[in-house]
Amino acid sequence: MKYQKLTFEDISQKNILYYDKKVEEACFNICDSLKIDNMPGYDSRHYYELENRAFQKKEIGSNVKLLTQQRIFEEGLLDKFKNNKHNVLFVFKGEILNGIAHFSDYNQTKVLQAIQDDVLNFERRMRQYLFLKNYRNRDMIDYFHYRAEKYGQSKDFYLERIRTLEKRTEEMNQLGEFQIFDLKDLLEFGNSRKNNKFFPSATLELNSSNYNEIYLVTGLRNVAMHGKNPVERDHQTSVYSIDSLQYMFTALKVLDTFTHRIEKLINNHEDYQKSVMMDNRSKLEIIHQHHPKALNYFIGN
Repeated sequence: MKYQKLTFEDISQKNILYYDKKVEEACFNICDSLKIDNMPGYDSRHYYELENRAFQKKEIGSNVKLLTQQRIFEEGLLDKFKNNKHNVLFVFKGEILNGIAHFSDYNQTKVLQAIQDDVLNFERRMRQYLFLKNYRNRDMIDYFHYRAEKYGQSKDFYLERIRTLEKRTEEMNQLGEFQIFDLKDLLEFGNSRKNNKFFPSATLELNSSNYNEIYLVTGLRNVAMHGKNPVERDHQTSVYSIDSLQYMFTALKVLDTFTHRIEKLINNHEDYQKSVMMDNRSKLEIIHQHHPKALNYFIGN
């Protein structure tokens, strides 16, 4: 998963603004504008916290400290952000302050790009597995008929989808199996009782609300594809919301679980195993006939 490889070296802000007593008024303005309440000192050991409109010198402890090589989705980081009332954490390279991290930094393009790549990889794997199980476009359309008949509240929605798809038959045939259907369709198809729930999803409690795992993953896809900020501002305070960061962490865990599950299902499928076996046998025969040059070619040494 590409998102798991990102570190604070990738997203932290390197252009550090330090507290300076001689231009303290500017420091007040910066804190007010950015809605933060502290600034680092020049010595990489202290920061200055704004309390009752006065900056108090304090030591940078482990509770507000990160390392450049730390992964940005590492276990425990949510608690670190939640327990830090200062809105920012200090990122160190060795013993030197190297950058500043705020959880709004998770909105950067490189984070969205990594998530987008991981979601697209999972989506391709879902299509691959459906094909291995001998499902085809017609099975998805049959599923839409099933939804229209079984769930009255969504009948009109699915009947309209069916009518639209009937007009796009030629396009479906040209694009290939399941290319015209989105990730939500694929996941709901896999979670359907009609198909014996071969790829089930659960409901999770998050921030005092319940979310189906399908909703979390497809929401993640929409955010990444449309370049939206996954970490949002609270409408009342205009401060970035820690709840939205927690939502992001949870959705990515679901994506990770789904990806490992689909890869295992593909790997264990009989047809896939046969294809691996045939490919391997072909290579072994070539190596046997043309050793050692062929061996060097296949293993890259």
